[in-house]
Amino acid sequence: MSMDERITSRSSLVGSRDGAEQWFVRLLEPGCPDDVRAAFERWRAANPAHAAAYDEIVHLWKQGEEAVKDPAIMAAANRALRQPKPRFPRHLFLPAALSALAVLVVLIVMPSWVARPTGSAGKHYATVVGQQHTVSLRDGSSIFLDTDTEVVEHYSASERHIDLLHGRAQFKVQGNPAWPFVVHVLTGTVTAVGTEFQVGINDDATSVILLKGKLAITTTLLDGTPQAISLVAGQQVMFNQAGKIDPIRPADLQVAEGWTTGKLFVDDWPLSTLLAEMNRYSPTQLQIGDPSLQNIRISGVFRTGDQETLILALQQGWPIRAHRVSPTHIVLLHSK
Repeated sequence: MSMDERITSRSSLVGSRDGAEQWFVRLLEPGCPDDVRAAFERWRAANPAHAAAYDEIVHLWKQGEEAVKDPAIMAAANRALRQPKPRFPRHLFLPAALSALAVLVVLIVMPSWVARPTGSAGKHYATVVGQQHTVSLRDGSSIFLDTDTEVVEHYSASERHIDLLHGRAQFKVQGNPAWPFVVHVLTGTVTAVGTEFQVGINDDATSVILLKGKLAITTTLLDGTPQAISLVAGQQVMFNQAGKIDPIRPADLQVAEGWTTGKLFVDDWPLSTLLAEMNRYSPTQLQIGDPSLQNIRISGVFRTGDQETLILALQQGWPIRAHRVSPTHIVLLHSK
């Protein structure tokens, strides 16, 4: 069976979008032969939907080219190129000129949020999936809400009290030693006077990262025993729902600050971890459907939320193909 027949047959099964992705990836390869390009032109001309799908993919990829101009992204992408290669044959990887682009995923995250006054119960601020927003508080502090995050503000004469109900947030606190700023999350509290820090909930664990200043963290174990630690700038810690605090360790400040600008700085992450983080920012969910992909390790810089360009990058750089179960559910399989 010719290349034309193989890809046309496969495209009839997976649809115009998946067929367009396969052609796009094939045409990016160096030295792509003329017969393949001719086969592509026949596929494109066979159906207006094919041409429309391919043009959309080209548009997404050009957005990635614009993102490459960001010096921070280029620096991280170049570091990724110096990482040891994953354990797959060399021909499965992008040439160096395309690698920096392939690890980019582009999304303009439109800020959207909801503020709900609730009387004595406090004031709620929330974002939905794929949205981020900065909330300015009346004391001069601010909260940057990540995707799918909700906080509740309660101010009293004794403290500035914030409940983090779910998600992740970055806090910039206006200093006032007589009026502490306390974030309540799961079984613990994080207390600041004037500082900048992040708090996030992941399942039954809480992560705290201190960017500037100092923090006091307290929890209570199941038997009622109190636990307390302090952080200085550049440190992070986690504690679970049972109140157990893990050892303090250095924070990866590039990763911590990246999500606030829509970037994921990825250093040797398992594919499953990357997908889980990207899924937080999009209604389109990516899933590993082949156990052989579990060992793939990814390094690079990605833009949050643009699942389509991520799929293109994965298919170009690794032995992966995407199967669309529905418009919002995509399964990644090993390319045969």
